[in-house]
Amino acid sequence: MMSLAGCNENEKLIRVDYQISEMRTGNGGIITDVNQVKSIGAQLERVNWENAKVKMARKEDLKLTLFYLYDPNMPERLEEYKIWFHNDMDADISNLNEHKYGKLSREDAEKLKTQIK
Repeated sequence: MMSLAGCNENEKLIRVDYQISEMRTGNGGIITDVNQVKSIGAQLERVNWENAKVKMARKEDLKLTLFYLYDPNMPERLEEYKIWFHNDMDADISNLNEHKYGKLSREDAEKLKTQIK
């Protein structure tokens, strides 16, 4: 599988599903607005990934599932992420598909949070 940063021009991010942790509100939803989907993809492209499995002390704040379409005749490819927001507003991210870990800056974490409202 290719990471988000390695997307090629034949694939297209078409949808984002999200689940907000039960500890917060327990809400979830589907995002299909093209601009909102692109913005979320752009935030995740800024992550510097390293190969590592992550186990955090608390449940994630947000779980994202990104749907990529390569070919209209084939099913979407899914990528799953768990995200933990911190008080100083940066975020830790785990890519569940590729067992990678990364961090989002305070600015990118805030942008991502506003896109999921």
